[in-house]
Amino acid sequence: MAEALRDLVELAVVVDEFFDENCYVVRRRDTHDVLVVDPGLQHQRTLDLLEQNSLLCRRILLTHGHPDHVSGVPAIKAAHGCEAAMHPDDREQLPAVRRFPGNPPDLPDIVIEQELHHGEVIRWNDLDIEVLHTPGHTRGSVCFRIGPDLLSGDTLFNRGVGRADLPGGSWPALMFSIENRLYTLPPETVVYPGHGPRTMLGEEMRLNPFVVHPRYR
Repeated sequence: MAEALRDLVELAVVVDEFFDENCYVVRRRDTHDVLVVDPGLQHQRTLDLLEQNSLLCRRILLTHGHPDHVSGVPAIKAAHGCEAAMHPDDREQLPAVRRFPGNPPDLPDIVIEQELHHGEVIRWNDLDIEVLHTPGHTRGSVCFRIGPDLLSGDTLFNRGVGRADLPGGSWPALMFSIENRLYTLPPETVVYPGHGPRTMLGEEMRLNPFVVHPRYR
């Protein structure tokens, strides 16, 4: 079933070369509908990708509210008329977006129309996207599970974890989220992080220097 879902779902990544932030475009291959996850400063290239392939963004999903992950929201909305969804605990992050390097001072407000909550399942084109609330990097950080794949935002990286020293961050909460919400998923889960290359959850359980699964300690 996992391979069948991968045959059905296409995942494209557009990288912001300045901050190495990954914006993901999730498409069901037999439609022209997409979800855009974490559009940042690379939003124009994301829009170009959608236009070149005649794709329509139906919704923006945000793993958290840091500027490098949300500054492209107004541009995607203006072009596609879609709404954005984020965990309510990260609304506190949005006022800092205009002060982010590379953003113009007249950047429109980041408006969030839909709230995300732990355990919620987003039904989209007959696909289920599970929301996992993983506080630690920020209070409202979430990950998105799409079958055998996980979009982990800035919670878990390839051999790394998100910072916990910024406003809203908590190292104990981050460790709890990884150990109790991510490391309980199947080890063959492919992890697509908010920065850097993808990885396998089982590899991170064994080799991540910040948080090794208890069975490998």
